[in-house]
Amino acid sequence: MAFLRRIRDYIEREMFLNELYDDARNLDHVLLAKRLELLNNIATPLFRDIGLNHWNGKYQWYSDFNSEGIKHVIEFNLLKGFSGGFTYGNCYNFVPTFSGKRLIHHRTEKSTKLIYYKRSDRWQNAIDTHRAINPDRINTANAKKFQKTLKYVLKKNITPFNTWFKQNSTIDDNILSLKKEILRPSQEAGIRIISDEYILAFLYKQKEDLTNAEHWMQEHFKKGVHNDIQMELLMKRLKN
Repeated sequence: MAFLRRIRDYIEREMFLNELYDDARNLDHVLLAKRLELLNNIATPLFRDIGLNHWNGKYQWYSDFNSEGIKHVIEFNLLKGFSGGFTYGNCYNFVPTFSGKRLIHHRTEKSTKLIYYKRSDRWQNAIDTHRAINPDRINTANAKKFQKTLKYVLKKNITPFNTWFKQNSTIDDNILSLKKEILRPSQEAGIRIISDEYILAFLYKQKEDLTNAEHWMQEHFKKGVHNDIQMELLMKRLKN
């Protein structure tokens, strides 16, 4: 099996490099205005069909907040190597994040933030299994490739996005999903400032369960991403 994986990895690396060489030879990089035009024409109607009826005019689509203070969000991300990809997840009107030295909430359309953050499933799987090729890569080398790969990636992901949103529309749903993420963590390049534990702390605060809220915030602090002043502010916010 290890031998077969090495062969697979070699073939995929060659395919990836050949694609990059072809991109470089046919480079006519899709600039911002054209990207936004294609995203709006192709992605916006599909996202509207699954309840994300707002577009911020750039790279973010989102629903209204539901009765539990949860908003579904999809974002387009520009990546290295003439490429892009979709991330998705939830925004909460009761989970604050740091802006400089202040904690702010994300209750307006302008302040919408992808707090519970996930990559498209096939992209994340490629990272988890150390694959050279991201099957959900959107090619931005030129308009023809951008349009073709955008349509392909959306076709593969609209149903998974919609299914996940339906399964993560309540606070209890989100608590269950986040605990599963903690038990089976995805591969990451670094440590997320907004960890799964961080989100859980505020979900439990919303349920008025301070014991669990403090527990999960302490678990978040163990990751070492906040200084003492920030930790103090977060604990005060949990208790107020």
